[in-house]
Amino acid sequence: MSNQERKSSTAPASLERPFRLFAVEERVLAQNIDGKVIDIGAMESKSGQFRACMDSGDIVTDSRRSAELALKALAGELSFDYLDGLFTSEREAEFSGRLQDYPSVEFELDEPLPRGMTDRRPPHLF
Repeated sequence: MSNQERKSSTAPASLERPFRLFAVEERVLAQNIDGKVIDIGAMESKSGQFRACMDSGDIVTDSRRSAELALKALAGELSFDYLDGLFTSEREAEFSGRLQDYPSVEFELDEPLPRGMTDRRPPHLF
C-alpha cells in the first residue's frame, strides 16, 4: 500500500471549505462561503510590523512585515470547528468601503464529515 493510499484510508473524511480573512481598520474580519462577514479580532500595527489577535481564545500571531502575512499566519492557527462556531455565534460585521480594497488572504479548512457518513455504522444509542 502506498503512503497516499495509507494516508487516505486512515485520515477522517472531510470537505474543504473556503474562507477569507481581511485586515480592515485595525480589525480582522472573516468571510465564509455564504458571504457572511464577522469581526473576529484585532490587527495591531507598530513600527511597520503587524500582529493579528483573536478576540476569543489565546490565538495571537508573531509580528509580521505586512497585514497579509499576519493574516496568513492567523489562518494557519484556525480550525474549521473554531471558525465555523464564530460564524454561528457572531452577528454581521459593519465596515465602510469595499472588502476587496483591504489586505486579505484566502484559505481552506477541512470540515470533518459526520461519522455516519464515513463508516456506514449507525451511532450508538444508550
